Amino acid sequence: MSLAATREKRGTAGNRMQRMLDEEQEDDFYKTTYGGFQEESGDEEFSSGEEEKPGDESSSDSDISASEDDEVISEEDDDAPKRAKRVVTKAYKEPVKQQEVNKAATVRQESSKQPTTSRRRQAAGGVDSQVRKSSRRSTVQRVNEFQRRIKEREEKSRHNRASLAKKAPPGMRRLTQEELLREARITEKHNLASLKVYQQMEAEKKKVKIPKRVHVGPKIRFHSLTMPLIVELPSPTADNIVNVVSTGTTEEKPVSKKKCSRNFITLSDEKLYPVIFPKKSGRPPTKLYCPVTRMPAKYIDPVTSIPYATKKAFKIIRETYSTEIENAMMDRRKKQKKAAKT
Repeated sequence: MSLAATREKRGTAGNRMQRMLDEEQEDDFYKTTYGGFQEESGDEEFSSGEEEKPGDESSSDSDISASEDDEVISEEDDDAPKRAKRVVTKAYKEPVKQQEVNKAATVRQESSKQPTTSRRRQAAGGVDSQVRKSSRRSTVQRVNEFQRRIKEREEKSRHNRASLAKKAPPGMRRLTQEELLREARITEKHNLASLKVYQQMEAEKKKVKIPKRVHVGPKIRFHSLTMPLIVELPSPTADNIVNVVSTGTTEEKPVSKKKCSRNFITLSDEKLYPVIFPKKSGRPPTKLYCPVTRMPAKYIDPVTSIPYATKKAFKIIRETYSTEIENAMMDRRKKQKKAAKT
């Protein structure tokens, strides 16, 4: 069993709930936004002919509370013994004035007589009026906000002016508009004079031009050009000559559209050409012969630098070379022995 089900209900429970509901303040949001949530017209359809009295309302409240208490007690009877009946106190409610009740009754009677179409129109008119009221409130708020911003800007400008006046030195005086215009004219004259001086200096610089250095002497120039490709034509033959004579016209061959690059070197003086590019009249290379076979040599021995033509000639050349080295070594040893004896 939970504590809420077992504990006894307070005797004063719910006394202040009705008073709090009566004293609750209505929020403007639910009245203005989307045309309001309170339906002022169109409710007469659901109202009964007889008006309820304040006593009836209190009695209905007491009946509801009594039924609720009975349900709680019936639920508790299953788990706990019966308790003594609690005293139900009714919430105090201020009585409705008789004039207001009479007015509400007359309004309801008049509205019940009107057709449903008029009720709908009234409901739409009420919504429109609420929307207009809300739009008026928003416009008023925007106007107030705009005026507040203008006032803030004016206050800031005044504050800035006052701060500038405070920052100015005590001995200085702010110039008037006429004095400022006079100073501007004087500065304009000075600027024009300096501009004229600058223009004169620039003109003198243009007059005094530095002459370009020209090289005096022989020159060699290199030219690189692109030109159409020259096609070599075949030499004229007897058949071609006969065709030309018989027809009397020459066939023009199409010019090739291909291009090629050509490089040229030019000299300022033709006499310098043989000096720069001399022609060497070299002797024709002498033919080498093999000393063994007397044939034109194809190879040269890297050790002895003797040309040879065949393999056998190469072996003979190497054998003679080795025998000559041995003989030279023997002669050297003999000379050394004779020198040692003497």
